[in-house]
Amino acid sequence: MLETETQQPELQSNMKGFMFFWSGQLVSILGSSIIQFVLTWWVTVETGSPLLLSLAMFVGFIPTIILTPIAGVFVDRWNRKALIGTVDFLQAAVTVVLLFLFMFDYVTVPILLIFLAARGVFQAFHQPAVMSLIPIMVPRKHLGRINSIDYFFNSIIFLIGPIVAAFLFKFLAIQHILWIDAASFVVAVIPLIFIKIPKLIKEKVEIKEKKKFFADFKEGFVFIKEKKGLLPLLSAFTGANFFIMPLFTLLNLFIYTTHGGTETNLAFILAFNQAGMIVGSILFIIWKGFKKKVLGVIIGLLCMYSGFMFLTFAPFQWFWFIGLGFLVIGFGLPMANISSQTIWQSIVPKEKLGRVMSVRIAIAQFTAPMGMILSGVIAVALARGIAKTETQAVADALAIKYIFIGATVLGIVFLAISWLFTSMRHVEKGIILIEDEEEKEALTEKKETKLETDDLFDAEPSPKLASVD
Repeated sequence: MLETETQQPELQSNMKGFMFFWSGQLVSILGSSIIQFVLTWWVTVETGSPLLLSLAMFVGFIPTIILTPIAGVFVDRWNRKALIGTVDFLQAAVTVVLLFLFMFDYVTVPILLIFLAARGVFQAFHQPAVMSLIPIMVPRKHLGRINSIDYFFNSIIFLIGPIVAAFLFKFLAIQHILWIDAASFVVAVIPLIFIKIPKLIKEKVEIKEKKKFFADFKEGFVFIKEKKGLLPLLSAFTGANFFIMPLFTLLNLFIYTTHGGTETNLAFILAFNQAGMIVGSILFIIWKGFKKKVLGVIIGLLCMYSGFMFLTFAPFQWFWFIGLGFLVIGFGLPMANISSQTIWQSIVPKEKLGRVMSVRIAIAQFTAPMGMILSGVIAVALARGIAKTETQAVADALAIKYIFIGATVLGIVFLAISWLFTSMRHVEKGIILIEDEEEKEALTEKKETKLETDDLFDAEPSPKLASVD
C-alpha cells in the first residue's frame, strides 16, 4: 500500500510563510553566487586553462540534468520541508569540508570538480522541491506576481554577488570566503523550521512497491506529452538553451579576441544583462504580463534572439553597443521565463508538481551542455578553414561571429516553427487565470447562467487541475 497526494480544498495557501521561507532562500542564493565566482576565479588563476574552466562548469551542470527527473519523484513522495532542510545542511557540510581543505592547502582541481559535482547533485533535489512549494503556498491569482518578484530579486543577487566576491578577494583568503556560503545555508534553514507548509490529504492506492517509483517517474513525462501544447512550449526553451549557449560559452573570446577587450569590459557588459533582467522583472511585477501568457514566452524569446544578433554586429570595441544587446537579452529572459513558469504552475496538478517540474527542468536544460561543447568544436573547425586565407587572429574572430549569426538564425526559425506548426499557441486553452476575487465571482455568475448552452466548458475547472480538456 502506497499513498498519493491531493490537496485539501479547504486549506488556504500560506502566503506569509512562503515569503519568510523565500527570504531565507535568497540569502542562500547570494552565498552560492559569491562562491561560484570565487571558485571559477580560482580555477582560472591556478590553471589558466579554458578547458578546465569549461569542465568545471560542465561537472556542476550535468548531475542536475541527469538526476532532476529522478529527484522529482522523491519530492512528491517525501516531506518537502525535511528534504529542503536536509539538502541545505549537506551543501553547508561539503562547503565546510572544502574550506578546511583550502585552509591546509590540500585542494586540487580534481577535488574541486568533485565538490562542484556534489553541489550539482544537491541542486537536483533542491530546485524541484522549492519550485513545487510556490503553487502550494501561493494563491493562483498571485503566481505571476510572485514569479516576477522572485526573478527580480534573483537578478539583483546575481548582479551584486560577483561584485561582493571581488571585493572580499582583496581582504580575505578563499577559505574565509567559503564560510559565507556555509553560513548562508544555515540562514536558509531557519525560516524552514518555523513555516507551515499546507498538508496534503493522503489517498490510499493499491500498487506494488517496485513499480511505484518507475510509475511516478514516467508520469511526469506522460503528463507533459499528453497535455496539449506543453511539449512544444518546453521544446521552445530546449531550443533556446541550445542556440543561446554559444554566446555565453564564447563570450570571453568574443570580448578578448574579436574586440580586444579586458575583464573590466566583460564585467561592464554582463552588468547590462543583469540590468535588463531587473527592468524586465519590475515590469512584470507592476504589469503582470500578457493575459495570454504564451505571448510573453514568444516575445521574450524573440527579444533574446534579437539582442544576440544585435551585439554580433557591434563595431570594433563598441562595448556599449554589445552591452545594449545584452540589455535586450536580459529584458527578454524574465518575460519568457516568468510567463512560462506561470503557465506550468496553472496547469500541473499540485500532487504532480515535483515529478513534472523536474522532468521539465531536465528536458529544457539537457541541450545546454551540447551547445557548449559544439560551439567550441565548430569554432575551432571554422577558424582552421578561414585561416587558409586570413591571419589566425582574423580567422578566430570571424569564426565566432559566424557561429553567433548561425545560432541566432536557426533559433528564430525553430521558434517560428514551434509557434506556427505546433499546438504551443493553444497551451492555455481551458486555463482560467483568476486575477482577483471580483473577476472570479463574475465568472462564476456567468457560468451559472450559461451552463446549459456553453459548449467550451461544462463546469468549473477541477481544483486539482486548472484546465478542462
